[in-house]
Amino acid sequence: MSLYSAENERRIRSQALVREWTKSGLLDPPQGAALEAELRVDVRRTNVFLRAGLALFTVFIVAASVGLTVEMFYLRDEISVGVVAGVSAIVCLGLAHYLVVRQRFYRFGVEEALAVGSVALIAYSALNLTYGLRLPLRDDNWPLIAGLVAAAAGGLGIYWRFGYVYAAIGAIACVAAIPFRFEVTPGLQHAAAAAAFAAAFVLARVRRTPPHDEYPGDDLGLIQAAAWAGLYLRLNLWFMDWRLEGSLYRMVSPWVGAPFYWFTYVMIWALPLAGLYLAIRDKDRWLLDVSLVMALVTLLTNKAYLGWPRHEWDPILLGVVLTAAAVGVRRWLSAGANGQRGGFTPARILSRDAGAVTILGTVSAGFHPDAPSYPESDKTGFDGGRSGGGGATGSY
Repeated sequence: MSLYSAENERRIRSQALVREWTKSGLLDPPQGAALEAELRVDVRRTNVFLRAGLALFTVFIVAASVGLTVEMFYLRDEISVGVVAGVSAIVCLGLAHYLVVRQRFYRFGVEEALAVGSVALIAYSALNLTYGLRLPLRDDNWPLIAGLVAAAAGGLGIYWRFGYVYAAIGAIACVAAIPFRFEVTPGLQHAAAAAAFAAAFVLARVRRTPPHDEYPGDDLGLIQAAAWAGLYLRLNLWFMDWRLEGSLYRMVSPWVGAPFYWFTYVMIWALPLAGLYLAIRDKDRWLLDVSLVMALVTLLTNKAYLGWPRHEWDPILLGVVLTAAAVGVRRWLSAGANGQRGGFTPARILSRDAGAVTILGTVSAGFHPDAPSYPESDKTGFDGGRSGGGGATGSY
């Protein structure tokens, strides 16, 4: 059971909506102020920048305290280090609980870092204890498996107790990472990891009830979208190797086998389409954004899957196709009644949408994976100039 009441969670989310609507001009400032006063809650909050700074500072303190304890008592064996990490995890969790219950902290940074730090410490403790106990099944993989299991359980516990969505997403990622520690074929590893993400997606979708934009539907919607993205990334075998050139045979036969390889090829097309259908039907913004990105990644990796050569004009062609698609969708939506179709409109209603577009444009402008590089030269072109000559007598 969460330490925060469902009523407070709903009020806090409603406050954020009121602020956004006021900033976007949908509400007059007096109206926004009146609504915010009605939605006030008795918790301590801070802005995102101070929250991040406090969280980082707390992480440094926790790491330094644990390291100092280990060095002060000169602990070198795995059992002792594991015990210290386990005790430190309990202390961090107790402090986080105190700050939330007694001091009424809400997403303040300090209690978040303590809670997440307790998960990292319990995972480190499980890893060291598995190493130190010399279990019959002990090899290089079992300690890591124990650490991942502990991290997954801890992340789910933190989400259940504190409501941190990123803890639940991290727990799902840890579960999906476990198959890669077993000595099985890569195809089976990817399939097991994809099954873990698929199970998380189904569970979040089943537990999510209308209205989807209210607590806890909004949190479950984010978990659902993250699980959907993880499922796609585990099945897109070329996603991590998009820079590498290689024959189709190298990818199909020695690594995962042709049947599974072509199954994943079908899935990287089917998953974005299914996600877009579900997102449009349910008006799910998170799932819609994730599915659009998945579709873009599919277009980027399609040639690699089929073994086709890549050309310099591929990005230009992709940009033209995406621009034409965006213009076509925009014109189609604008041609509907009142400039919308089925509740979707091309008009920018909220100010945060403009901020998202700005951030995306900045990131894309700085991302040039195929930009040519030139060797640096020690010569400046003004070598050998005499004093007072400004390099005029130097060689060029």
